[in-house]
Amino acid sequence: MEARAVAQPPRRRRPTPGLDAVILAGGRGSRLGGVSKGDLEVGGRRLIDVALGAAHDAGASRTLVVGAVTVQAPAELIREDPPFGGPAAGLAAALPSISAPWLLLLACDLPRAPALVELLTEASGRGTAASDGGTDGEADGEGSPPALAEGAASADGAPAGGPDGFVVVDRDGRPQWLAGIYRTTALKRALERAAAASGAHGLALRHVLEPLALTRVPDRRGASADIDTPEQLAAARADAVGAAGTADSVDGAAERAGATQQTITAHGRTQRP
Repeated sequence: MEARAVAQPPRRRRPTPGLDAVILAGGRGSRLGGVSKGDLEVGGRRLIDVALGAAHDAGASRTLVVGAVTVQAPAELIREDPPFGGPAAGLAAALPSISAPWLLLLACDLPRAPALVELLTEASGRGTAASDGGTDGEADGEGSPPALAEGAASADGAPAGGPDGFVVVDRDGRPQWLAGIYRTTALKRALERAAAASGAHGLALRHVLEPLALTRVPDRRGASADIDTPEQLAAARADAVGAAGTADSVDGAAERAGATQQTITAHGRTQRP
């Protein structure tokens, strides 16, 4: 299906070769009254914009959003046909447009998506140095991240050429399939096999991804908590307010410390208010 986009200023960060991103935003939001989850605001930002920012931080060369939500270029919007087919159907709609050897897959309802991306990029060897152009991130013929050079083994005993991907695991030990970096060829093969009988519409994403050799990335901070209910939305907004207050306090303390240092430097003593 053809992707389309609308105008937005170009991104500042230099993309990382070998990585594209897909953000799934095509759910019904039934437990939230049928709203578009991507359009919900947490901490003054739409959830879809939080996810787009996380993909940008990962250094994705191209980002596709699947669902009925407004995005701006360089992000590209794709619609499922028919809609509301579930995550596997959304992934199936996007994969034909993906050419990069690695794919960052995210849900749109992750208010702490940047923290998850940080976990994934560190685990896969795609740290900030890679996304800022410090390395091309292509150690082998399929554009593997530096940590997955040919002959390396993953933490959980995946094949010598490296695992099929990296998936965040929550504090209860459950894989969060929509918070992962996956090898594109492995994803395409797995989806083809899983959807062979009855197609991707309504197919559980777990059935697609569970057979892959994946390195599990522990989320010990609860960053993978998503938003499915009004209570979870309220909790996420409260957390965002608390985090903003903490940041303001830290900034204020740093500013006061800087002012004190300037007084010492200028006068040789600390001037108390």
